[in-house]
Amino acid sequence: MLTGSVGVTVSRNNAGGAVAQAKEWAVALRGEYIERPHNLSVPELLAQRNLAALVVVESGGPRVHCREGSFAYHPSMAGLRVQNLQRGGQDHLVSALGLHPGMRVLDCTLGLGSDAAVASYAVGAAGCVVGLEASPLLHFAVSWGLAHYETKDAELNAALRRIQTVNITAEAYLRACAADSFDAVYFDPMFRHPVTGSKNMEALRPLAWERPLEKAVVELALRAAPVVVIKERNATILQSYGCREFVGGKYSRVVYGVVRR
Repeated sequence: MLTGSVGVTVSRNNAGGAVAQAKEWAVALRGEYIERPHNLSVPELLAQRNLAALVVVESGGPRVHCREGSFAYHPSMAGLRVQNLQRGGQDHLVSALGLHPGMRVLDCTLGLGSDAAVASYAVGAAGCVVGLEASPLLHFAVSWGLAHYETKDAELNAALRRIQTVNITAEAYLRACAADSFDAVYFDPMFRHPVTGSKNMEALRPLAWERPLEKAVVELALRAAPVVVIKERNATILQSYGCREFVGGKYSRVVYGVVRR
C-alpha cells in the first residue's frame, strides 16, 4: 500500500470553488494543499515535491496520480452486469452469494466498488451492502464516486448511493463485528496476481492493500455471516480456505469459492 506524503491541488483549468474543495480534501486526507503552478505537469509536480501521490480536483471528482499512472472512479463493468440482471440474466457473484432483496452483505475488499454495486442492486433498497477498504486514497476516491457519480441508469445510481463504505482492514472490522451481523461476506483478494496490459490496474496497484487473505480472517468472517465467498483465479487456493463449492463460467478467468459455516 502507498506510503509517503500526499498532495492535493487543482487542475490547470480549475473552476470556481476548486481551491476550497482541494483544501477540504487535503484536510480529509491529512495531506498538503499545493497551489498549482501553471508551468508544471502533474508528473513534474510529483517529482518536485517528492510526493507519493497527488490528488487533483477535476470537474468529475478526484483523480489520484502516482508515478505509475492515475485513477478516477468509474463504475466499470458494474453497469453492464446490472443491465444483464435487469434483463433477467445471471451473474456469478450474485449466484455464489445467493443474493436476493433484503440481504445484508459485507464486501471486505471494496476496491473499485464494482462488485459492491452489483450486490447493492441485487439486495435492493431493503438490503444493505457495507464495503471495507484498507487503502485511504482508494477509499477516498471510490467513496466519492459512489456518492456522486451519475450514470444513465437510475437503478444503478440508487444502488451506488446505498453502499456504505468504511476505511478499515477486514480483520479489524471483523474482530469488532457482532456475530451474524450479515447474511454473506465477500472477499476479492485484489492484486494477488498483477494484472498486465491494463493502465488503470497498473495505476491502482501502488494504492492497494496487498497483504494476502489469511484463513484466520475467513474464520472471523464465518462468525459474522453463515456464508463466505472468495474470488480467485486458482481453485487450489480456494480449497485451502475451505471452499467446497465453486461458481464460475467455463471460460471465465475467475472462480468464486463458497465456504459455509
